[in-house]
Amino acid sequence: MSRLGHLIERMDDPQCFVRLAWVVAALALATRLIVLISFWPTWVWQSGQVQDDWNKLAINLITSGTFGFVPDQPTLERGPIFPLLEIPLYFLFSERYAGWSIALLLLDTFTCGLLVLLGRRLWGNRAALLAGVFYAVHLPIIYYTATIQQFTAVLPLVFLWFYFISKWDLCPSTKPPSVALGLISGILMLSKAVYLPVALGAAAAFLWLNWRRRGARLVLRPLAVALLVAGLLVAPWTYRNYVVTDGRFIPVQSLFWVFIWQKFVMSELDIREGWHRPPGRTLAYFVSRQQDLVRSHGDPDTSHLTGPKRELNNETMYKRQVLEWIQQDPSAYARNILSNMWGFWVRAENLQKTLVMAAMQTVLLGAAMVGLWLAVQYHQIRKLRFGLFLILILWAEHSLVLGWGRFSLDTVPVLAVIFGAGVDAWLRNRNQPRFDLATP
Repeated sequence: MSRLGHLIERMDDPQCFVRLAWVVAALALATRLIVLISFWPTWVWQSGQVQDDWNKLAINLITSGTFGFVPDQPTLERGPIFPLLEIPLYFLFSERYAGWSIALLLLDTFTCGLLVLLGRRLWGNRAALLAGVFYAVHLPIIYYTATIQQFTAVLPLVFLWFYFISKWDLCPSTKPPSVALGLISGILMLSKAVYLPVALGAAAAFLWLNWRRRGARLVLRPLAVALLVAGLLVAPWTYRNYVVTDGRFIPVQSLFWVFIWQKFVMSELDIREGWHRPPGRTLAYFVSRQQDLVRSHGDPDTSHLTGPKRELNNETMYKRQVLEWIQQDPSAYARNILSNMWGFWVRAENLQKTLVMAAMQTVLLGAAMVGLWLAVQYHQIRKLRFGLFLILILWAEHSLVLGWGRFSLDTVPVLAVIFGAGVDAWLRNRNQPRFDLATP
C-alpha cells in the first residue's frame, strides 16, 4: 500500500505526468486486448452479424448510395455519424469484422488518452490520471465496444463537450468556445437524438447560472453562436429526412414510441416468463408481439409501404397501442419509469446478463459515487456541474422511454472525471481542517 500511495502522490508531479500517462494508455490498451482475446469465440460478429445491423448502413451507403438497412430504402431510424465512421473500416477490412472491432478498441484507447491529456488542463494532473485509470479498466465499455456499438464514437464527443462547456463556465476570462461547442453538439445530435435536449438544456442552464455574474449580453451571444453552428450542422440531415418522407419534419431520427412500446412488452414478458430466459428470447418476443400489433392495429392499405413511409407508419401503430395501454392502466407506465431508472444502469436482456452487468457496474458506479461524495465534501461540484447535468438529462430521458444498461455507457467519461476530481480533492486536502477549505 505504501508503494501505491507513493505512486498516487507522484501523479500530481508534472515531471512524472507524461510517463504515468503512457502507463495509463498501456493499461487501457492491454485491458482491451485481453477482453477481445478472452471472449474471442463468442463475439456475435464471428458469424458475420453485427448487433443492431450498424454494418448494413455503412455497406449499403457504399454499394447502393442508400443510407438504409436495405438497398434503395432509406431509413429514419439511425443518425449518420457512426455509419460514416464505419465506411473506412469497410474499405480497410471489408466484412472481416474482427478488424472493425480492433479498430474501435483502438479508438476507445485514444478516448482514454484524450481524457487524460486534455483533462489535466482543467481538473489537474492527478485528477486526469485517476480518471484515465477509471476509464481504462471500465469493462462494460470495453465489452460493448468490441461488439461494434455506436456509443464508441460518442464517448470522445461527450468528453469534449463536457470539457469545453466546463472550461467556459470556470474560466470567464477565456474566449467562449462557441464554434467548438456548436460543432460537438451538432455531431452529438446527429449521433443520437437524445443529445438535442442535452444541448438545449445546457444552454438554458448556462445562461441561468452565468448571466448575472457575466452579464446577459456576454453570455447570450456566444450561446446563440453555438446553437446556430449546431443547427447548421444538423440542418442538412433534417432536410434529407424532409425529402425522403415527402415533407415530414424529423430533426434526426424517427424512433421514439417503439422504445416505450418495447418497455411495456418487456415488462409483460418478465411477468409471463420471468427473467430466467435464454439469450435471444427477448428479441423473439418483440418480433412476435410486433406481428400481433400489425394484425390488430395495421391498415391493409399500408401493407405495401417500404422505407421511411413504413417506418413512420410503424411508429404511428406503436404510439396508438402505447396510449391505449397507458389509458387502460396509467400505473403501468409509472412502474415502467421506476424500472427504467435502475435499468438504465444495469439492465440487460435476461437475469444472467443483468447480474453480470450489475456486478461490473456496482464497483464502477460505487467508485464514481465516492468521487462525487468527496467532490461535495471538498467543494468541487462547480467544476463538475455540467457533467452532472448531462448525466441527469440522459438518465431522465431514458427513464421515460427505455432503460437499458448499455445506454448508460455514454456517461462514463463524465463519471471518470467525477471519480478523479473527487479523489484528487481528498488527497490534496485530507490533512487540512474542514473549516479551512475554500471554495474554488
